[in-house]
Amino acid sequence: MKISTTMLDYNLGQITLTYFAEHNEMPEDLSDFDSYIETMRHDAQAAGDLPWLLLGLQQLINDPEIDLAAHGGGVFPLSADDVRDIIIHALYKLNAPGGAAAPLIPVTLAYMTGEDWKAHRATLGTLA
Repeated sequence: MKISTTMLDYNLGQITLTYFAEHNEMPEDLSDFDSYIETMRHDAQAAGDLPWLLLGLQQLINDPEIDLAAHGGGVFPLSADDVRDIIIHALYKLNAPGGAAAPLIPVTLAYMTGEDWKAHRATLGTLA
């Protein structure tokens, strides 16, 4: 199954871009991201992306070929470990099925425009 990296980065930006617009260092307590994660959940759910977002985030942190630092949003220089910690915290906060484990179905991350992602997502059906 293909999942859009553009959708993933947009949703991760809901956490990183907004947090680091107001702060200039990683928080000591990851719960400082919780309100941003809730905004991400609300927006992803409203867009119909939440189940795909969770799978994509699981794929991001479990694929050793992916440079996680490239998904940090670019406003603040996040390391791959910082991005991994943020994603793991978000997955648990969002009660993702399987937590931070790799997705149970094969996932491929691919660049897609927003319109391409919507069209592709419509072909995927629903996740139970």
